[in-house]
Amino acid sequence: MKNVIDRTNKFYIEMSRKVLSDKEYDVLRKMLIDKMTPRQTAELYGVTPEYVRELYRKSYNKVKAVTELFSEIDQYIEKLQELKRRLNPSPADIIDDKTKKDRQKLLYSSAFPFSKRLQGVLETLKIKTVGELADIPLKDYQHFRGFKLKCKEELIAFIEFENIAYLFEGFSRWKKEPIVQLK
Repeated sequence: MKNVIDRTNKFYIEMSRKVLSDKEYDVLRKMLIDKMTPRQTAELYGVTPEYVRELYRKSYNKVKAVTELFSEIDQYIEKLQELKRRLNPSPADIIDDKTKKDRQKLLYSSAFPFSKRLQGVLETLKIKTVGELADIPLKDYQHFRGFKLKCKEELIAFIEFENIAYLFEGFSRWKKEPIVQLK
C-alpha cells in the first residue's frame, strides 16, 4: 500500500510541475517523495518550519484549484461534444432516432384507415404501437384467429403507407407469399 501512495505522490508532483514555481515544486518533492519533515526541509532552505508548512498548503491549494479547473474543462468539452452531436448527428444517430420515433408511434394516431377486422385482431393481440407490431414476426400473423388475406393486404398497405418496412424483417418476401390458412 505504501508503494501505491509513493507512486501516487510522484505522479501528483510531476503533474503539478507546470503549475508550481520551482521553490514550491522542490518543497513538495522533498516532503512527499523524499519524506522529509517540515523541519528538515526548513533547515535545507534556511527558513522556518511554519513557512514550509504554509508554502506546502499554498502549493497544495494551487494544484487542487487547477485540478478542479481541468475537471470543469473536461465537463465543458463533453457538453460541447454532445451539442455538436445534436447539431450535426451522424447518419447512424439519425437512423436510430427515426427508428425510436417510428417504434413509439401509436397505431391509431396514424392517418391510415384501419378496418374493423384488422382493428379487432390488433386489439386481441393488445398491440398499440408500431414497435409492438414489428416485434411479432410477420410469418406468425397468419396463425392468429381472424387474420386472413384481407388483413394481410391491409397490414401490407399500412406498413407501406407509414414507410416502416425497414422495421419488419423479411417484409418484401412476406408480402409476396400467399397466406396459408390452417384448418
